[in-house]
Amino acid sequence: MVLTEYPEPYAILRLPATSTIPAWAEQGAFRSITRTPHELSVICQESSIPPGQAAECGWVLMSCHGPLDFSAVGILAELTGILAEANLSILAVATYDTDYILTRDPDTACTVLENAGHEVIRANSSETSS
Repeated sequence: MVLTEYPEPYAILRLPATSTIPAWAEQGAFRSITRTPHELSVICQESSIPPGQAAECGWVLMSCHGPLDFSAVGILAELTGILAEANLSILAVATYDTDYILTRDPDTACTVLENAGHEVIRANSSETSS
């Protein structure tokens, strides 16, 4: 599997379930906004978050090169298993085309993934900023 690591720091935050989606949450080339009955969850670049907004910061984004076929089995399980063996906490996000992983220790993540036979490409900031 080929993965890309993006250099910008990301953050994860929770807003009340009834919140409107803030304009700042819709900035950047990658963002994930999920509403459940219990929360509005936002993943976005740290630089998008206004001062004073509580957030879990310091996450680095990695993407699987896709699109991945829906019949493909075990891709995310393999990657997260490798990272779990290295005692790395992750957050996984799946989209129609591919899977994304966020971690707070990208250097270790890249090392263990590469040691397991995966290729990790480091993107430049222009590939995820907008």
